[in-house]
Amino acid sequence: MQNQKVAAIVPALNEEGNVGDVLKVLLQAKILDEVILINDGSTDRTGKIGEELGVKVINRAKPGGKGNAMREGVEATDAGIIVFFDADLIGLAPEHVSLLVEPIIKGEAAMCAGIRQRWGGLPKLWAMIDPLLAIGGERAMKRELFEALPPKFIQGFAVETALNYYCYRKKLKVQYPILKGLTVIVKEKKWGFWKGFKNRIKMLWQMLRIRFVLLASRKEFK
Repeated sequence: MQNQKVAAIVPALNEEGNVGDVLKVLLQAKILDEVILINDGSTDRTGKIGEELGVKVINRAKPGGKGNAMREGVEATDAGIIVFFDADLIGLAPEHVSLLVEPIIKGEAAMCAGIRQRWGGLPKLWAMIDPLLAIGGERAMKRELFEALPPKFIQGFAVETALNYYCYRKKLKVQYPILKGLTVIVKEKKWGFWKGFKNRIKMLWQMLRIRFVLLASRKEFK
């Protein structure tokens, strides 16, 4: 029988201002069996907040990037279904969790990549036209899907694009539920304009670069 245990994994780096709100919602979501916070070398109270709320906390000595934090979260659970959430979400609700997880439990999809409702629905249209553009951090999947990714693609912000590409190459069913009312704290507001802008450019560069790397590595996804 398929392992239907569901674990939520939250990678976080210096997110003390918001991570508690995200974790509280996940703890309210009855569809989840486990909530894991990956404290990716934070220098603030991010990890302590997770401990105070009673979730499982994995403390990393120094930052290793989002992809590696996600991988460590998967390794820390035996759940057959994994659902990832960013730590800087605003407006997260238990209903969002169910929208992501239920199609996986029912066998209707191998992965659900959540789409935040903005810009008149353009993000979902983009994802339907080009699946690699579904880059949101809120996504659920079968455990074996994540484990099948070649390790070199589980790096930084590239991991979401790699997951999209894997499903595309394998012709796996992907759903794109609209997560109404869900937003994130913009990087410029969270870290200050220049630091936030620098991190935004870094993220966009990684996502652009990984597209070319993936296209040059088709054989690894057969």
